Amino acid sequence: SSLTEICQGEDNMSCEDGINNDRAPRCDSLVTARLLIELRESLPSWVNEEQMLDLISKHNGNPVDIVSNFYEREAEFYKQSSLATSSLENQAVLLDDDLQPNPLKSTCLEGQADQKGFDLPSKMGLTKSTISPRKRGKSIESKSNKKAKKDPKAKPVGPAQSIITKFFDKVLDSGSKSVGVGAETKECSTDGNMVCNDATEAYKEVTDQFLDIVNGSESLRDYAASIIGEAKGDINKALNIYYSKETPGEHADDDRVGLSTKSIQFPQCPEACSSQDDKKASEKSGQAVNLCGKTTSAEETVDKNYVSLPPEKYNPKEHACWKEGQAAPYIHLVRTFASVEGEKGKIKATSMLCNMFRSLLALSPEDVLPAVYLCTNKIAADHENIELNIGGSLISSALEEACGIKRSTMREMYNRIGDLGDVAQLCRQTQKLLVPPPPLLVRDVFSTLRKISVQTGTGSNRQKKNLIVKLMRSCREKEIKFLVRTLARNLRIGAMLRTVLPALGRAVVMNSLWKCHNNEPSENCFREKLEGISAAVVEAYNILPSLDVVVPSLMGKDIEFSTSTLSMVPGIPIKPMLAKITNGVQDVFKLFQDKAFTCEYKYDGQRAQIHQLLDGTVRVFSRNGDETTCRFPDLVGVIKQFASPAAETFMLDAEVVATDRKNGNKLMSFQELSTRERGSKDTSITTESIKVEVCVFVFDIMFLNGEQLLALPLRDRRKRLKDVFPETRPGYLEYAKEITVGAEEASLDNQDTLLKINAFLEEAFQSSSEGIMVKSLDADAGYYPTKRSDSWLKVKRDYVDGLG
Repeated sequence: SSLTEICQGEDNMSCEDGINNDRAPRCDSLVTARLLIELRESLPSWVNEEQMLDLISKHNGNPVDIVSNFYEREAEFYKQSSLATSSLENQAVLLDDDLQPNPLKSTCLEGQADQKGFDLPSKMGLTKSTISPRKRGKSIESKSNKKAKKDPKAKPVGPAQSIITKFFDKVLDSGSKSVGVGAETKECSTDGNMVCNDATEAYKEVTDQFLDIVNGSESLRDYAASIIGEAKGDINKALNIYYSKETPGEHADDDRVGLSTKSIQFPQCPEACSSQDDKKASEKSGQAVNLCGKTTSAEETVDKNYVSLPPEKYNPKEHACWKEGQAAPYIHLVRTFASVEGEKGKIKATSMLCNMFRSLLALSPEDVLPAVYLCTNKIAADHENIELNIGGSLISSALEEACGIKRSTMREMYNRIGDLGDVAQLCRQTQKLLVPPPPLLVRDVFSTLRKISVQTGTGSNRQKKNLIVKLMRSCREKEIKFLVRTLARNLRIGAMLRTVLPALGRAVVMNSLWKCHNNEPSENCFREKLEGISAAVVEAYNILPSLDVVVPSLMGKDIEFSTSTLSMVPGIPIKPMLAKITNGVQDVFKLFQDKAFTCEYKYDGQRAQIHQLLDGTVRVFSRNGDETTCRFPDLVGVIKQFASPAAETFMLDAEVVATDRKNGNKLMSFQELSTRERGSKDTSITTESIKVEVCVFVFDIMFLNGEQLLALPLRDRRKRLKDVFPETRPGYLEYAKEITVGAEEASLDNQDTLLKINAFLEEAFQSSSEGIMVKSLDADAGYYPTKRSDSWLKVKRDYVDGLG
């Protein structure tokens, strides 16, 4: 009869009151039979009766100890079971035995979840394991060599133990739901097993580290080894592959048989996670470093980073990680940053950024502008002089509070890794909060950064730190890595305005065409439009470098956007035109053969862009676009004094040079100018406190009375400049000293012209100037912001052969 029938037939028999020796064996048999039935329901189907009896014997029939010991030695038991089975069955039987899964070959599992099928509840499903796979292996070996001790006071297992066993049944049932392993499986091919075994052996240490990071059970080892092999030992690439898989809860991803999607903590690991030394360092300091961020659902974290798709295959709505009408999550930007960081090619990086912007344009257009600022590592235009004013010490202090890690540990890690963002990612620990903070949003991160920038006065550092800590505690995945890099003003993804703006322009075009062509735009068909808009938005930014104006205009005009859409605005400085280096006068004639040009002194001062607004306000900007008006109150007075009343608004290019008016307006070096008080955004220096006087040498004009003059040749721009300042005063306001060379004189054979220019160069040196500037007057003589053009050449002593 079956074991069940034996139990049912002896329900009324008591084992404890059986004094008769004939009944004792029968009683033991009954207890064993009952326990076997309970174990059948609790343990995997591949466990044979001999193994169960061995466990019952070693643990005196205690089901709690039996189940616990089994899952600690699961791999060992399976190996024994497989050897026993293979010795009795031939290959044909093995092929028919597909319904018995192999937990050590989880990469070959297929099918849907079946609770009645093969359930492999890892110990992690019961409680979070703190033992690494390597340590587990050692504990298995040590336990298997120990003989079970018999407790003389132990009583035979009776009905009282069934309650405990039922408890295990419930836990196992819930574990099987989360694991979602199908009953229908296929055996791996022999070749496949060889590959898995080779990968396991070749990358054993990396595999151990991978399992530690993902908190996986021993049954995940083969799957981990296959990923490590695919990544050729690169653990960062392996983690990316692992987390790019489909969500287990949605598609029952059988490859993850050793994980429970209800209990898993998804790690937020940066590139720095690839070193075992970091964990050892933290252990030495007594600070446990948790590589995982706060626990999130599989749907939140295991999300494919679709921005890597080709633009024609990317769907801005379906491939986004949020829905239309919702605010864009910061994680959308971070996942793109992580992809762009690992991409060396500019074309691919632009494509990823383009896809990122397409989702923002389609779902949350109001988040586009903050996203552009965050991508370019800015919080405001340069001329607004808004800075975070956050140092490494403040960031480290915030990390210390948010992650609970010692400063000494962080310093040690930083010295080894060299990037504070990677250190932050490595230090990230789970924050056990009563109410988990909501996910970070793009607009909230940007607005918080703006709040940080305006904190001043007593207690401002504490306020800044509190705002930073709040952001850090809400971070998930790699958000803290790029948040810290943003705070440190170095994203390290290689994306600049010249990359981000073309990507945004392409996104606008792609989305517009995506709406009009059955959601399947072809990049090849619209390449001309794509390139046109990309170039136009960059050029527009060059003449009006304000994202607050350019981005909304681009979004509003859509594919009708062009350079003529925007114009220069006094008060918003443009990037200056730059000159190329030459090795002497001979090189000048090679480039300006038969072309009219002018030679000007290249003064040893500070480049300045001077604006007069419609209300008469005069503002001064540096070469980098920073406002320096507060540093030159005397310059402002000079401009107002000598500017023509007819010149209501203008933008000038000039050089501010230190001068000694008491010594014949002798020009002084830049070092003397640098000693002048700088002032600040809120406080200007007074004219009475000025010790180093300056003279303004104007040499170009880009804007006058609402008219943009960039396209005019230099000869015409000079005439307009003379209209603005009909009078000058030595030592206060002067035109740059110059000589003009006509087209008929511009020849290497003309010795008179050659001597003339050399004499002018020597005169410049004698006047404390750096050298001369040579500029085309008519041919290709426009003003090109940000460009280093052949139309402007500089000849300095350092560059001239024989003079350097």
